[in-house]
Amino acid sequence: MSRLFLHFYLFISLVLIGVGWTVERIWQETQSQVPPWVLLLADNLAGQLSTQSLPAAKLSATLAVTQLPAGSILWSEAELAALKAGQVLPLFTKDQVFFYAMQQDQLWQLGPADLTDSAVPSYWFSLLFLGLLAVAVWLWLWPVARDIQKLKQQLSDPNATAALPARSFIAPIALSFEQMRQQIQRLLGLQREMTQAVSHELRTPLARLSFALELSALPADEKQLMLNDVKELEHLVDEMLDYARLESAQPQLKRQQVDLSELLQNLVEKLSPLPGAPVELCLTTCCVYCCDGHYLERAVQNLLVNAKRFARTEVLLTLEAKPQWIEIKVEDDGPGIALAQREEILKPFVRLDPSRQKGFGGFGLGLAIVSRVMEWHQASIRVEDSRLGGACFTIKLPLEH
Repeated sequence: MSRLFLHFYLFISLVLIGVGWTVERIWQETQSQVPPWVLLLADNLAGQLSTQSLPAAKLSATLAVTQLPAGSILWSEAELAALKAGQVLPLFTKDQVFFYAMQQDQLWQLGPADLTDSAVPSYWFSLLFLGLLAVAVWLWLWPVARDIQKLKQQLSDPNATAALPARSFIAPIALSFEQMRQQIQRLLGLQREMTQAVSHELRTPLARLSFALELSALPADEKQLMLNDVKELEHLVDEMLDYARLESAQPQLKRQQVDLSELLQNLVEKLSPLPGAPVELCLTTCCVYCCDGHYLERAVQNLLVNAKRFARTEVLLTLEAKPQWIEIKVEDDGPGIALAQREEILKPFVRLDPSRQKGFGGFGLGLAIVSRVMEWHQASIRVEDSRLGGACFTIKLPLEH
C-alpha cells in the first residue's frame, strides 16, 4: 500500500508541475503574439496612404486620426526607417492598439482599436489545465482499475489463482488475497473433513446401538423411546453432512426457467401428509423465474416444515410478483419470533427456546441452509410479523438478476 501511495503522490506532483508549466507557456505565447488582423489592418492602411493622399476626415470614418509632431514618440532606428518607407507601425497598450504613419513630415496616430474581442479568454486556459490533468490521472488509474477488475474475476473463480504481474501497482494486494484465500480454503477443507469424519464415525456405533436395541428384551415403550433417540441422532448426522456439503463452496447452480407456481403447488402436495397445520397456497399470478429449482424448492420446503411445526391451525404460502422482484412468503399463526432473535435464527445451530422441547425437534440447520441458498441466488430473506399473528419469512428473488 505504501508503494501505491508513493507512486500516486509522485505522479500527481510531476503531473501538476508539467501541466502547469505547459499551460503557462501556452498562455505566454498567446499573449505575446500579435493578432493577425492587426498586421492586416496595418498593411491595408499603409496601402491606402501610399496610393492616394487621403484627408484625415476620410480615415476618421474608420479610425480616429490624430496629427502629432514628428518627434513626439521616440522611435528606434529600424522603426523610424519603416515609418519613412511608408509603413504603418502598431503600438499596443493593455487592451488597445494604435497605428502610426508618417505623412508630410507629420506623425499620424490612427485608432485606437479594441483588443478585448481578439484576446483568448482566460477560462480556456483553466479548462485546458483541468483537461490535461484529467487525462493524466485517467492514464494512471486505468491500469489500476483494470488490475482490480482482473483480481475480482480471479477471486470469483474458485479454480483461478489471484495473481497479477509483478509490475502491477496492486500486485502485493493480490498476493495477500491469494494467501488469505488459500488459508480459508485449507480451513474449510479441514472443517469439512472433520465434520465428515465425525459424522461417519458416529454412524457405525449408532447402527450397532439400533441393532442391539431391536434384539434387546426391554419393554416396548422404553425400547421405542431409545430407538427414537437413535433416529434423532442419525437425522442430526445427516443434516450435519448436508450442511457441511452446502457450506464448503457454492455449487454450480443449474439455472433454468422454473414455473414457481407449479413448484409451490407440488411442494404443498408433497408436504400435506406431514403432521402439523395444513398449508394454504395463495397464488396472485403465474411466475416463471430463472433459478436452480432444486435448491429453491429445498429452501421453501425448510420454511414450510418449520411453519407447520410451530403453527397452531394455519400456514399461508403466498407467491406475488412485484416490479423489481418476486416475493415468496411463508406465514403461520404460531408464537412468532422476537425482534432480537430474527437475525440469529438464520445462523447454523441456533434454535429458539421452544425448539429445544422434545415435541418440536430440529437442530438449527434448516434456516441456515435457506440463507445459504438465497445467497447463491443473490436473493434475500427477511423475518417479520405475520398477519396471522406468528412469524412471516419473506424471500425476495430479484428480477434483474
